[in-house]
Amino acid sequence: MTALLVSLMAALMIVSAVVVTERIRLLRWLRRNAASSAHSGGSQRSTRRSLPVRQAITEARRQAETAETSQVAAEVAHQRLALSLDALRAGLVVCDSSGTIVACNTSADALLQARHGEALVAGKVKELLERARKGEEVTSNIELHAEPRKSYEVRACPLQADSELLGAVALVHNTTESQRIESVRKDFVANVSHELKTPIGALSLLADTLHTDSDPLVTQQLIHRMQIEIQRVANTIEDLLTLSLLEDESGHRAAPLNIGEVVEAAVDRITESAEQQRVKVIASIPEDVALINGSRRDLESAVFNLLDNAVKFSEPESRVEVTVTTEQQNITVSVSDEGVGIPAAEQDRIFERFYRIDRARSSNTGGTGLGLSIVRHVALNHGGDVRVTSREGFGSEFRLTLPQS
Repeated sequence: MTALLVSLMAALMIVSAVVVTERIRLLRWLRRNAASSAHSGGSQRSTRRSLPVRQAITEARRQAETAETSQVAAEVAHQRLALSLDALRAGLVVCDSSGTIVACNTSADALLQARHGEALVAGKVKELLERARKGEEVTSNIELHAEPRKSYEVRACPLQADSELLGAVALVHNTTESQRIESVRKDFVANVSHELKTPIGALSLLADTLHTDSDPLVTQQLIHRMQIEIQRVANTIEDLLTLSLLEDESGHRAAPLNIGEVVEAAVDRITESAEQQRVKVIASIPEDVALINGSRRDLESAVFNLLDNAVKFSEPESRVEVTVTTEQQNITVSVSDEGVGIPAAEQDRIFERFYRIDRARSSNTGGTGLGLSIVRHVALNHGGDVRVTSREGFGSEFRLTLPQS
């Protein structure tokens, strides 16, 4: 990448030099012809020995047109190169041998003009350029801890031609997103390992106990517990597969559908579980709901996960309400409960994979920690979003908003 940028800057210098050279040659030629014409003094004999005036004018026009063509070509090449550098996501800064900045693209200019957190990046760029001017090739990483947090990598190297130092070039990469993805990847691997290790460890212990205990009643209890742990593993794997399909959208098959029917199907699925928890589920669905384009399977899964989450974290004898409303060009499915609520500090993270507010409570309820992450991916795949309003101790309301077809 650095070699390519150095080549581009060299090409820019060559183009500029060609333009200057052509202009100088044209000026010299015109001056020579002007001096020759003045020396002739209008003499008939000198005029015959020199080029005819008309021929000289024609030649001058030809030279002027050639120079103009070269200038236009050089300007187009210069503009093309400048636009190419501006299209780079990375910031590019070039200084000459004295340390003066002679070129920078749009991304770098924004950093150099920054007055707040990014001003630290500008300072680091200048520092590394100074070191690169002395022949060093250096790299530095910068973390800006002010919200929103950002990360940058600055790399600088000298520009040399035939052992002559011409200056230095610095590249500035915004590594915020790549570091976030790497962090998510590490968390994901750690969480998957934990989620699978716990039930597998329990199964191993139960199997050992079953092998040594011949009491029929104990055996029956152990088998029942093993079935629960096996189902827990199966649920985790199924949710992971669902997330995988949602992320690459291979499972998304859009078709016109009635969101009211989707909600009714999700309510039917949750009814038995809600009755066991002694939680009442109340649905309010208008008859004239507009159609939306989407995947019935994915949307039913999203609504079911919202209902399942609400039921699991509700107290017995409480109620969960699901309503469908139309707002402008959007349809909103709201699921509200009277449960424990979500602390304000946790609300930004609840849609992350495996994130749990109360791990002990989640383990008891059999949750995988993937339900809300599935809801978010379904919403995004359908051009909508999902938001939560909650107050600790007073319940929560989740709003799944989808565009009408």
